[in-house]
Amino acid sequence: MSTIHRGLTVTVTIDEDKLSNVNALLFQFRNDLKTNRDQFDKSLPSTFFISWLTLPAQIYNETEQLPARIILMTSYVGDKQEHLNELVNFLEPQLTQVFGESHEFPENYAGKSDMLQFLSSKSVANTFYSGFKFLTTSDVAKEKALKSAVWEYAQQLNASKDASQLSPSYIKQQIEDFVANNPALHWAVEEIPFARKNKVQMLLPLVVFGLIMATSIICIVLCFFMDTLFVKIMAWVFPLFVLIMGGLLLLLRQNEKNPHIPNEELSDDEIRKIVALETHPVLNEMTVIAPLKKGWVRRAFLYVSLKLVGLLTYFTYIPTVHTARWLQLDKGKRLVFIANFDNLSEAYAHDFVDSEKRTKNMAVIFSHAFGFPATRWLIHKQYNHRSEYMKGVRAHQKITQFWYSHNQYESVENLKRNRAFREGLFKEMDDEAIKKWLLTI
Repeated sequence: MSTIHRGLTVTVTIDEDKLSNVNALLFQFRNDLKTNRDQFDKSLPSTFFISWLTLPAQIYNETEQLPARIILMTSYVGDKQEHLNELVNFLEPQLTQVFGESHEFPENYAGKSDMLQFLSSKSVANTFYSGFKFLTTSDVAKEKALKSAVWEYAQQLNASKDASQLSPSYIKQQIEDFVANNPALHWAVEEIPFARKNKVQMLLPLVVFGLIMATSIICIVLCFFMDTLFVKIMAWVFPLFVLIMGGLLLLLRQNEKNPHIPNEELSDDEIRKIVALETHPVLNEMTVIAPLKKGWVRRAFLYVSLKLVGLLTYFTYIPTVHTARWLQLDKGKRLVFIANFDNLSEAYAHDFVDSEKRTKNMAVIFSHAFGFPATRWLIHKQYNHRSEYMKGVRAHQKITQFWYSHNQYESVENLKRNRAFREGLFKEMDDEAIKKWLLTI
């Protein structure tokens, strides 16, 4: 079984005059969710988040109209086909109603098998990030219950007369005995399943990429001593990669000299409509969709950047972000960004520009989108980057008509602390490590 988190994105074009019908349907589904949440949780065990929205037509390069779209985005754990089966088995009537408004929907639709084929054919690749890797939806509830039970037991230990004399190792042993002797917590005695296997699976693309580049560098040296076809071909891989990236960067620098066209600021009424939907107590959702700045090099550079970013997501951690994804639509002319995060969108968006390092990282992607701050060599800020970045976010932020979250009350830090506590059970540690582990309770 895989416990790797992934993102599914399904999108189709739609006539502009049908957007209001689809919007009404999605808002109705959102209202229905309030009374059917338990059914959603039971029927979609692989699903962490669902964002379902419409996108009006947008203008690219001041002349080309990009089509209106319906976009369904889910965050899930495990196998894609199993996830699709869950979606279709539970949401087939709603999926039919919404996607049926598109001319891309099958004319002779015959049921669930057709829906599965339709969703698969209309899914597009994305670069996906998760803040709590290798965690299933059932793990969220179980690990929360584990910590709650241990917390109550720890309070009893703390109430004993000689509590201050207890050593860290003794306390840890008592906690482990409590867990081992509690039938409801027997699952926590065992090692976390598939952990090593899934880490290897997630790191494999990066390892393969690194091995190819390393082999190419070695072959460059071997060319002086060997005259084989394989060595000659591999010797060109690394230099070609460097030349292509260097060439793209030089072309991008020329594109950066184009006059910066700022966004029209979003009206206060529109901002209030967006913020009014951020009513969840712990976590909320934000979707930003913008046409790219003109020039094919923008589309090409962003495409390569997203592929390289995807190789490094295992090592990335943003404290407030549950999941995020980036992708390009309409032949690369549109950037889509979606995030599920703790707190409200205003504070969340500022997280990305409140440090110099994050500002540079965000420029690699968002500087290509229309209205976002101009750059020099992709990272150099030319004026008030933070305020202009926020204007770009707000100008292109979209209302998500339907949004579902499996976990409503646990922040990213809580989820990570719950997992860290579970990982420390029945693990040998010295007293200093045990003290740090006890702080995760």
